[in-house]
Amino acid sequence: FNEAKAVLDANSLPGADGHRTDSKGIYEFRQYQLRLGYPTVPNFLKFYGAGLPSKLAADKRAQLVTLLYSDLGPLNIVIEIWRHDSPSAMMDSRVASREATEWKTAIGNIADLAHSFQNTILIPQSFSPWQ
Repeated sequence: FNEAKAVLDANSLPGADGHRTDSKGIYEFRQYQLRLGYPTVPNFLKFYGAGLPSKLAADKRAQLVTLLYSDLGPLNIVIEIWRHDSPSAMMDSRVASREATEWKTAIGNIADLAHSFQNTILIPQSFSPWQ
């Protein structure tokens, strides 16, 4: 997987290598399987990048740790990993995101590109640097 550095950099986000935390939390692993086709991933990143500033402005507590896309192996997969303080904070993030107009537009455009979507909650182990 490749990190979508242009999207992260445009929003002053450090990406996975720069992610640091000083408190326990959970990670939401969100995976999109996109339709086949050459422009699908670039279009996803364009839509996501256009909507992300409004989501970040609406929800100050959630942290986008990284945004990844596949180039080899299974193709047209995009993964976003968000850090939340707790499961209830994750739900609060969803509610806050609904107020972000540009984000809602981006998600609507992304939904047209997606074949399937899955999310999982990850809890870091004691040895994880992301704890």
